[in-house]
Amino acid sequence: MTRFLKWFLVLIVFFIGAYMVAEWKMKKEVVVFLTQKVPDHIDFSYDRLYINLFKGGLEFDKVEVKSLGRQTSSCEIIINADNLSISGFSYWKIFFEKSIYLKNLTLSKPRLNFKTCPKDSNKADATKPNPINLLKEIFIEELIFDSGIVEVFDSNNEKELLSVKSIDLNLKNVATDPQKIKKYVPFTFSEYAITIQHVEAPIGKFEVLEMETMELDNSSIHITDISLSTAFSKLELSKKITYQRDHLTLDIPEITIENHNYIVSNDSLQVNFKSLLLNSPVLEVYRDKSRLEDFNRRPLYAELFRELPFKVDIDSVLIKQGMVRYEENLPNDERAGILSFEKLDASISNFSNLTANKENLKIKMDADLMGTGNFNLDWEFNVQETRNAFVISGGLFNFNTANLNDFLIPNLRTKTTGTIDQLYFTISGDEYTATGDIKMNYEDFTFQLLNKERNGVKKVLSFIGNLLINDGSKADSEGYRYGNIATERTKNKSFFNYLWINLQDGLIDVLTGNGKKK
Repeated sequence: MTRFLKWFLVLIVFFIGAYMVAEWKMKKEVVVFLTQKVPDHIDFSYDRLYINLFKGGLEFDKVEVKSLGRQTSSCEIIINADNLSISGFSYWKIFFEKSIYLKNLTLSKPRLNFKTCPKDSNKADATKPNPINLLKEIFIEELIFDSGIVEVFDSNNEKELLSVKSIDLNLKNVATDPQKIKKYVPFTFSEYAITIQHVEAPIGKFEVLEMETMELDNSSIHITDISLSTAFSKLELSKKITYQRDHLTLDIPEITIENHNYIVSNDSLQVNFKSLLLNSPVLEVYRDKSRLEDFNRRPLYAELFRELPFKVDIDSVLIKQGMVRYEENLPNDERAGILSFEKLDASISNFSNLTANKENLKIKMDADLMGTGNFNLDWEFNVQETRNAFVISGGLFNFNTANLNDFLIPNLRTKTTGTIDQLYFTISGDEYTATGDIKMNYEDFTFQLLNKERNGVKKVLSFIGNLLINDGSKADSEGYRYGNIATERTKNKSFFNYLWINLQDGLIDVLTGNGKKK
């Protein structure tokens, strides 16, 4: 064997040995770091560690990270993953530039489990700074969650507050440093893509939110098959409640959001959308009137929006081909009264509760009332106006009033016939009172008052009532009769009850008054 070959073999053995020593040394340093440098409230464990110095790679099998102690609203966070792999680890940066650089970090099949803090936990803990103290800047070129699962439980680990069956996440240019790590959002990133499937979360004691898929990136969000519904049947809900409460079913096949961004400042959140589209939503509301009436004040929408715990600023909201169905069941009724709005299109502009925004929120709606007559509405109010003032106007056209009997018979024990050719109204109101005017062109309007069982007519009372009603023949040259509106709000009722009693007041004045314009 030549001397050259001997030295060549010696060098090979030396480099192989040096690499093995370096790999052993690096593995030891990683173990020491995880043992001694990770904060006490974080426990990091794994089954096996692989290191590839040439590729700058680290790989952990069967990883578990457990964090105890208050972290925002969570008091325990557990992350399990089949595999944690790191590639493109820069030794130059960590030794000479005092920073940690990773090209890629991937968590395979992670399972994120959060447990919320007890209600009686020390609130002072929530204001403590993030206990993680970094010594170096960390930069990750690409962070990947592959086929993850998210679960959030209450403090007793008994009730599931959020379940996400599958989440895929890709973040680009993730960065943090000793200052950022202590903020509410402890890192920054440039681009992201998230796909979420099969989400379920209870909303309070009675409702549950479900969502089939959500895809979001830097520019848009697309959601399919989202629903908000009461977790109990109508009968079960009535047994569980003392005071009247709506039984809800809201199904939205598709939601699209464009140009979204979020601002976090001093632990407050601001949500900004360019546009929000709800395609073919269906809302069904049922109320059992046999329960006790709740006499607590119900705030109007301006106040509700103004008092949200976060800020919202949406340029435009569109609703296409929606449907609203309201049922109301009185004690001992055989069936509920039904009121519906079909083929509903609506637009909302300046949907904002920012204090700097002084413009009115404006709503336009067009729908078929009970599937026949066309009904439209223009409604606007200033969110920041504390008297909750509003102006609402609209019209109803080509409506056969007999279509309302499904609602009137069970709820008001009345039955009506006749046609409303044209009806226009304008109402101005606030928290306390409302006034307005109404005009109507109609034909052959009559009503019948039914007996208690709703299977017969109280002929005498119906006859007397119809004597007071003008059938539409005594109108002005354009065929209109006019009326005035003046009402006081019942404060434990909703805004739509307020609208209804205003329309009811105006209709009575049109039908029984002199019908002249004032």
